[in-house]
Parts: sequence; C-alpha cells; structure tokens
Amino acid sequence: MRTHDIRSRFVDYFTARGHVHLPSGSLVPPDWDTSVLITTAGMQPLKRYFLGVESPPANRAVTAQKCFRTVDIDQVGKTARHNTFFEMLGNFSFGDYFKEGAIAMAWELSTSADGFALDPERIWISVYEGDERVPADEEAAEIWLGTGVPAERIVRLGGDNFWQAGPTGPCGPCSELYYDRGPEHGCGRAECAPGCECDRFMEFWNLVFMQYNMLEGGALEPLPAPSIDTGAGLERVAAVTEGVHSVYETDAFADIIRDVERWSGASYGGDLEQTKALCVLADHGRSMTFLASDGIEPSNEGRGYVLRRIVRRAIVHARRIGLDQDVTTRLQDKVVSLLGHVYPELLEQRDSVARVLAAEEERFSRTLDVGGRLLDEVLQRSGLEISAEDAFKLHDTYGFPFELTAEIAAERGKSVDEVGFARLMEQQRERARASTAAVGFTAAELDAGFKTEFVGYEQLDIHTQIGALAERPDGLVAVKLRESPFYPAGGGQVADTGVIESATGRAAVGQVIRQDDDQQILVRMERGELVVGERVRAKVDAERRRPAMANHTATHLLHAALRRVLGDGVTQAGSYVGPDKLRFDFRHDAQMSPEQLDQVARLVNERIIQNLPVHTFVTERDHARELGAMMLFGEKYGEQVRVVEVDGVSRELCGGTHVRSTAEIGLFVLQRESSSSQGVRRIEALTAGPAIELVRERAAEADRLEAEVASLRSELKKAERGGGGGGSKSVSDGNGREAGLLDSAVERGGIRVVAAVVKELDADGLLQISDRLRARLAPAIVVLGSAADGKVHLIASADQAAVDRGVSAVDVIREIAPIVGGGGGGRPMMARAGGRDPAQLDAAIAAAKTVIRKRLGGDGDE
Repeated sequence: MRTHDIRSRFVDYFTARGHVHLPSGSLVPPDWDTSVLITTAGMQPLKRYFLGVESPPANRAVTAQKCFRTVDIDQVGKTARHNTFFEMLGNFSFGDYFKEGAIAMAWELSTSADGFALDPERIWISVYEGDERVPADEEAAEIWLGTGVPAERIVRLGGDNFWQAGPTGPCGPCSELYYDRGPEHGCGRAECAPGCECDRFMEFWNLVFMQYNMLEGGALEPLPAPSIDTGAGLERVAAVTEGVHSVYETDAFADIIRDVERWSGASYGGDLEQTKALCVLADHGRSMTFLASDGIEPSNEGRGYVLRRIVRRAIVHARRIGLDQDVTTRLQDKVVSLLGHVYPELLEQRDSVARVLAAEEERFSRTLDVGGRLLDEVLQRSGLEISAEDAFKLHDTYGFPFELTAEIAAERGKSVDEVGFARLMEQQRERARASTAAVGFTAAELDAGFKTEFVGYEQLDIHTQIGALAERPDGLVAVKLRESPFYPAGGGQVADTGVIESATGRAAVGQVIRQDDDQQILVRMERGELVVGERVRAKVDAERRRPAMANHTATHLLHAALRRVLGDGVTQAGSYVGPDKLRFDFRHDAQMSPEQLDQVARLVNERIIQNLPVHTFVTERDHARELGAMMLFGEKYGEQVRVVEVDGVSRELCGGTHVRSTAEIGLFVLQRESSSSQGVRRIEALTAGPAIELVRERAAEADRLEAEVASLRSELKKAERGGGGGGSKSVSDGNGREAGLLDSAVERGGIRVVAAVVKELDADGLLQISDRLRARLAPAIVVLGSAADGKVHLIASADQAAVDRGVSAVDVIREIAPIVGGGGGGRPMMARAGGRDPAQLDAAIAAAKTVIRKRLGGDGDE
C-alpha cells in the first residue's frame, strides 16, 4: 500500500463519517500562533477552534497536514523512524465525539480490509499513567478493552502520553497505537514493549483527548468543550503496511533514493556513510522543497536558519557520495513530481523555489570549499576536542555552521567545546547589542484590553484618547491610542513620525511598532506628561509622509514595469519605502542592460504623466485572487485583504499608504541597479522633490564636466605641440594626463575600462586620478600604475556594476602585483599594491588588461 493510497483511504474513511476535508495549513504558523517557529503537528492550524476563539467550519474535520520537526534534524539517517518533514493524517472533533468515538474509528480503520488491513494481534496500545495534575486515563483503557485488545497489550506510559503542541495551548492525555514488527527489529530484551527506544514497536497513530488549555507557567484550565485531535504519521503507517524496517524504505523516500543512487553511484544498504547520505538527501530534499514553497528563504535566524541548515547539511552529504552541483534543484524536481498533485503550491512556486535553492547551494559551495579545507586542518592538529576558538572562527569568519563542525568532528571520533563556543557567540551578541543600543527599541507590553483603530489612510491630524501607557527604563514612553493616524512600520514602508500633545504635555513620536493588526507608539516627552484617559491631539508629520506615499505607489509602478520588460517571472523580494528614496528587490537571474533600465524608467514616468487614479478597497482574499491581484511570495494574508489598484497598470495586495493619483509622484529617477543577493537584483530610485533635485544636480555636473573636459583637451593639445613625448603605453604628463586617460577608455560588456601607466605619480596621486576617472566613466574599472623613486605603485578602482559583472579590483591587483615584485590587497571596489621592479610596469598593466578582458569578454587588446 503506497503512501498515496494510505492518504486517500484515511481521508475517504473520515469524510464518509461526516468529517469536512480541510486543506493543509502552511508550515509557517499564522501570526496569532507564536508558540512554535514552524508547524510541528496536524492540529496547530486548528488551535483557535479547540480554544473556542473561532467557530470551526464543522464539528468534525479531517486533514493531511504538512509538518516539520527541527529536533530530529541530527537524527536523520541514524535511526529507522526519524525524519524532519512529514505528513500528519488527522481526524478532529470540536466538541462532538470524544474518546469512545475516536478509539472505535481508529481501530476500525487500522484493522479493516478497506482500511490499513493491519493484523489486530500485533497492535499494542498505550494510555496515560497520570501525574499530580492529571489522573490516570483508565477510561481510555476500558474502551480499548471493549474493542477486544487484551489487557496485556495495553501499557501505561508517562510524559510522552500527555500531548501538547507547544509551551502553551490546547493539550491533554493521549493514547497511542503501536505495531509490533517482530523481535528481529528490536533490542532482544524479553521485557521489550512500547516505550522502548528500539525499532520493534512502531508508533503509528496518536489519539489526543483535548481537555485542557496550558497557560504560561504550566497551569491547566479546562477547554470549553472536550475535543479530539489525532495524528497518524503517513510515513510511519507506510513502514508498517509495506512491511519494511525503515521509513526510508517506503515509497515516500525510496523513489527519491533510487534517483540519487543513479546520479551518484552510491548504494542504499551498502556502507554506512553512503546509506546515511542517501537518507539525509531524501529527507532534506523533501524538507527544503516544502519549506521554501511556503515562502521561507535561507537566512541566519529563525525559520530561514532552519532552511539554511537543511540545505547545507544536504550539500555536505551529497559531496560525500560524489555529487557536487545542482543537488538541491534536482531533489526539488523529484519531490515536485511525487507530491505536486497533492500540494499544488509545489507547482505554483516551482521556479521561485528553484532560484532560492540554487542560490543557497552556490553560496554554500563556496563556503564549503574554504571552510571544509580549514576544518580538515583543524581536525588534523586537534586532539580529542576542537577548541571553541577554532569552531568560532570557522563559523564567524568563514560561515561554516557549528552544527556541521560538530557532526563532522563526531564522525572522526572527536568533540567540540560547545560551552566555550556558546560563550564566544554570546560575547559577539553583546557587542552587537552594545553597538545598536542607541537606536534599538523594544516594545513594552501594554495590557490595554483593546486594539488601536488605524485611521491614517484618511486622516493625519486627529483628536483621540490615550488608552494605556508605560514608562520605559530608557526614558521613552510606550503609548496606545484609541485611534491612531500613525502608520506602523511594515510592508517595507517606514513608520510615521509626528507629535502627541494634550493640555498636560507634548511628546515626539519616535517609532510606531506593528503588532499584527494592532500597534503601539514609542514617544519621547518634550514637556509635561501624558495621562491615561485624557484627550490628545495626534498629528502625523505630513511633510515626511507625503514623499513616502509617492515612493510606495512608485514601487507598484516599478514592479509592473519590470514584469513588462523582463517577463512575469519577476517577483518582489523585499523593499524599502521612506521619505528619502525607494529600494525594490526582485527575483531575476541577470544584470539588467542599460536599455532595459531606460525602458523601465520610461514606462514608470509615462504612468506618472498619465495622472492615473489610485484606488484602494478591501475584499475577500479569494475574490482578490480572482481579480488577479499580485500577492507577495511567502506573505501571509487574512481572509480580508486590502487591494491597491492603479488603473490598467497594477493591482496588488498592500497595507501601505499611497497617493491619490500617479501625478502626485512627480518624477521617477532610477539611480542604480545592482545585486542584492544571489538571484535577487535591487533597484534604487528617487521620486518627487528628491528626484527633481537630483536631476538639477546632474545637469549642473554635466555642464561642469563638459567645460572641464574641453579645458583638459585644450591643455593636452598645447602640451603635445610643445613636444611632449612618451611611450605608447604611457599617458602624457601635465594637466592633459586625465583627458588622455579618458580618451583611452575602451568598453567591454557595458563596462568602460582604463588600464595605463601614469608617469611619476605617488600612490595618493594615483588614487585621486582613479577616483575621478571611475566617477566620470561609470560604469567602469580603472587600473593605473606609476614608478617613482625606484618604487612601483599600482591601484585598481571598480564601481558596483563592474564588481557585479565579476571584475573585482582586489582580484586584479593580486594577479598583477607579483609581476612587479610586490604584493597588495584591498576590497572588491578598491585595491592597492607596491612593487620593486619598475621595468615590469608595462607588463603588469598589460596583464591587467588581459585579466579584465577575460572577465568581461570582448575582442582585441586596445
């Protein structure tokens, strides 16, 4: 019985018995559930129904829920039953049937020919043995006896048989179903029974009798109505029904393992290292695909760190069996082919997920090349324990994860000083906290008992009431208003500033903090005091809000223009919207050409000139989807959503503030396009007043440069008429030298290149000239060399566009410095070197031209 059959039989059985089939929730818990980082149980998306906060769509439900358990990452490949991503089959009763109904249906589905057809003589049961808070569950034991399970196959267990999804929330005693797979799977002890750590007794279904809500501190309160939450692990049921020892031998994993065997030549069941690697790749391939499909992206914290760890662990094990490229995307393709028809988001987000995974693989492969070699060196010179300092350096300097250091060390029979590493990490955090203390804010928790009504879409100056406030140790005051015109930071847009004033005092608004659909305001008192219950005037700084609104609407026009020029594969990956500028990150694999950038800027300005109206309205999420509204990848939306529409151009879900018509944007000036991260490009732009001011400055600068170049060329001609000489690789001395360098520039792949010898200049003089040339020629890379007093000076200067194209100033310097008998270093955008052999200066500059030509492409040498 394959996993697809098991899933279908489970859902069909319960829908035939009055259960509504609900879709799987996301692996990212909803905003109201902060008890867990990632969905770990089938009941978590349904918590509010158990708590009585919301009414369920029906009193009975059945789901196949995506789940992930971080605690099992290190166990993958070591045991027969642990995996990270899994599907939890569950049937739920919200105040309908209770223990008797849940037990009867679980037994029937497990043992009937139309169900899982398991041998009833091999099924064992556990019930809760009780503690000082909750009595032993003898009621469940009696019901099991009534189904025909003999008393000797009903065991009483402790902590694991009281179930809770997180530190707080719905919970209760549970009863588990185990399948005895025979002594050949076990530890060999005569007393072996459910609860033993060996693999003989496979727990495949857990019936949770939801009776309590666990509060902070562990106190229990009764739920409004006793309910049922069950969870049958699909992969474990498959291991039992397919009669295999390990979940990795079920079709859920074996189909993936067979492909990895074909790609690598490794063999499952061969040596231990190959078998473990195949299990890790099958498990982590499923996990990374599902995590990324729910909008999680690799990062150094939270859910993003979990995904990063999964991806990196998979890459390490892939290398051990000879796979060193395209591992993540090949695994993703296989997972989508197996489960895309069950979870349509795998198909919908296929391209976006592939870009995310490929970028992380490329990034970590570079880290692994360097960090892996360094770890080998550390292992060779270390005793039985790797020092905290070595582990920290690998992590902090080279980005090599501590978990991988510990895992690889353990495989070599060594340990890592984990306590010392944690101490060094905390010291680093303390330094970071100290450096940001001056600007960091932490929201004070206000027990206000109400939500602030945001009225700032329509009003910027209102009279309202202070509902709660709290003084903070840092001198700020946290305030909650009944109504607020202040926009809280969110959706890329910065928070409003302004003032709150009353008869008793005046305060400057420093930060407006978003808390789901609520907010609180941090203020600094300017005079007097604010008092709870008093009427106040709350006034937004309109001169700051208006340009932010213009920039926010401009990001929507920019998004639409990018999709028109580059294609519908462009999706937003982040933004900054402030009164000073806008920044828009988008998923795209290549640098945009100057022609594409001009086309995008022209499209945005055409929409501004057309004075198109900007409409906003609130509607149902499904209706917005039917209207074709853009929804950001990975963003979570409620049932009611706000749509921002620019007539005929753009329709997006957005909670930000916007202008009334595009003409209010005034002007759009695209400043630069660059790389934000692997597979993500970034555009920075100005609108309104700052854009107009920039255009004026550029016009004035162009006039000044035109006059200066004309003057320099005139001076050059005078110098040439005066008989100045110089070799073909040198540039004339005197005031004409910069003009000559400008004229020597060649274009390669859209980047202007100058590489030349300049006579008798010291290092500082070279730096000044290279900076001016790079600014005038941008996008450009400039490499200059000079000999003075028997010493050689080299300098390379590159702008961001050149670096994005693969030409790093420090790489060029490191290539050419040895030619003049020297060395140097620096950064990608500026590097310097010295040398002892002036006779080789021309050869060094020629080598620089060759290096740049190879990186940028192009024909010829000059």
